[in-house]
Amino acid sequence: MNQLLNNLKFHKPFFKLNTAQIEILKDPVDFYVNLHKGIKNAQKRIVWSTLYIGNGNMEEFLIESLSNQQRRFEQLRISLLMDYYRGTRRDKKNHTTPIDHYLYLRMQNLYSNNMKLGLMRHPFLPQFVNMLEESAAREIFNVHHMKWYIFDNRVILTGANLQEQYFINRQDRYMVFHEANELADYLDDAQSALLQHAYYVDFDSNSKFDPLRAQPFKRQQYFKEFHQTWKIFKFSYKEAAEIKSDDEEYQEQQQEKVQKQEEDNDNNIKQEQEQEEELSKEEMLQFYERDLIVEQKIQERKEQAKLILNKSFNKGDVQNIINRLEKALYKDEERELDEGEECTVLITLHIPYLQTDEDKLVFMRILENLDQFTSVTWASGYMNFTKTIINFVNNCKTDIKFITASPGANGFHKAGKAKSFIPFLYRYFELAIDKPIFEYKRNGWTFHTKGFWAELQDGSIMTIIGSSNYAQRSEKRDNEIQAYIFTQCPMFKQDLKKEQSQLLNYSEKITKEQILSDSEIKINWKIKLLSKIFKSMM
Repeated sequence: MNQLLNNLKFHKPFFKLNTAQIEILKDPVDFYVNLHKGIKNAQKRIVWSTLYIGNGNMEEFLIESLSNQQRRFEQLRISLLMDYYRGTRRDKKNHTTPIDHYLYLRMQNLYSNNMKLGLMRHPFLPQFVNMLEESAAREIFNVHHMKWYIFDNRVILTGANLQEQYFINRQDRYMVFHEANELADYLDDAQSALLQHAYYVDFDSNSKFDPLRAQPFKRQQYFKEFHQTWKIFKFSYKEAAEIKSDDEEYQEQQQEKVQKQEEDNDNNIKQEQEQEEELSKEEMLQFYERDLIVEQKIQERKEQAKLILNKSFNKGDVQNIINRLEKALYKDEERELDEGEECTVLITLHIPYLQTDEDKLVFMRILENLDQFTSVTWASGYMNFTKTIINFVNNCKTDIKFITASPGANGFHKAGKAKSFIPFLYRYFELAIDKPIFEYKRNGWTFHTKGFWAELQDGSIMTIIGSSNYAQRSEKRDNEIQAYIFTQCPMFKQDLKKEQSQLLNYSEKITKEQILSDSEIKINWKIKLLSKIFKSMM
C-alpha cells in the first residue's frame, strides 16, 4: 500500500481518517434516511452538489425538512449546486423543473440570505445548444455529475442523485464520513469556487417568473482563474498547517481571534439567557404552535412518501422504511469514531473543459500498478470504457471481475422510443472485455452503482467511490468527483466484502457467447452502427 501511495504523491491533498468514521450504507432507503438525519443535525451548513433534484413527493419531503431546519437555525447556510441543463429541464407530467424546489425554499425563508443555488454549464458549447430549450438532448455534451452532500462536518459521497428512484429501487453506493472536518471544508471550498463562476438564480419574491427564461440567470466570468480562486487546491492541510506555524504573526493573529471568539460566545450566551427569561407566555404558545405545524407537515410528507413506497414494496417493508425514517428524524445515534484504524483518503476532481483531469491522472496510475493487486471487483452502471482502460484490463494478470447493469436494470430501460436502444449499446460494449462480467438483475430495480474494490499483495485494501462510471463521457465530457480510500483495517475490509456480496447476490455471470446468442437483445448491424455514432457520448 505504501508503495502505491508513494506513486500517487503528485496529487494532493491526502486526508487522514479513522475507518470508524466511515459508514457504508446498504440501500437507497438508507441513503434517503441519512439525508434526513444530516438535515436534522445540521446547524451551520448544508452543501449539496448533485446532477438534479427530482419533483416527486419524497423530494418535496426532503425540501420541506430543509426549510424547517433553516427556520430553526437562521444562521444555517444552504448551498445547492446542480447541472444547468438537467436543472432546467421541465417535467412533462407536472410541468415543474428541479429549481422550483429552490424557489419554494426562498418563499418559505424570505428573511434568509444564507441560501445559494448555482447551475453549472459548459462555457464553450456552440450557441445552437441553447436553442434546444427544455430538451434532454442538451445534456449529451456535458453535465455537472459531481455528488456530495455535506451537513456541518458530516459528508455523504455517492453516485446517487436526489430523485425518488434513487431513494427506493435504484441501487448505488453510499458512504457517510462522520466528523470529517477537513474533508467537509475541502469540498465546501470546491463548491464555493464553482459557485463563483456558475449561473445563479436570482429571485424576486414580488413577481412571478418562468425559470427557463433569460432573466433569472446572470452570467459571471468563465473558469479561467479556477486554481487561483481555490488556493487550498495547491497543498495539503498538513503542509498548510506547517507553513502557517512558521509565521509568528499568523500565530498572534490566531490567538487574538480565539480570545475574541470566546468573549463573543460568552456575550451571546448571556444575551440568549436574557432573551429566554423575557419570553412571554404568548410567545411560548406561538413557538409551540409553529412547531406543531412543522410536525404536521412532516407527517403529511411522510404519508405521501408511504404512498410512493407502496408502489415498490409490500406493506411490511413500507412500515419498516417509515420506522427507519422516524428514527432518523427523531432519535440521535452516537457512533464510536476511534474504534477503527487509520485510513488515507484522496479526493480527485475532473472537469474536462477546465483541463482539470486529476481523476484521469490518478486512475491511470492505479491501472499502471494493477499487478500489485491480488483481486479487483469493478462496477459501472454504464460500462463503456476507453481503449486505454480496455487495454490495461485485458492485458493484466490480476483477477478482475466486473459488475454492470443487465439491459432490464439499465437506467434507460423503458425510457421512451428515442432512448430504447441505449441498453442494447451498453450490452454490446461488454464484448470488448476479456474478464468475467456479472449483470445485475433484480425485479423492479435499476443498477446505478459505480466503484472499485481492490486487495493488494500486502493484504491492504483500496476502494474508489464517487460519480464516475469510468466511461467515455466520464473522461471526456462530464464533471466528476472520486474518493480513493486506502487502509489495512480488517473490519473495514469485511464491510467492503459485504458491500460487494450484496451486489453479486443479485447478479448473474454472462459470457460473450450468451450475449451474441441472446434472442431478446439482438446485436445486429444497427446496434453496431449506433455504437460507433454514440460511443463518445455514453
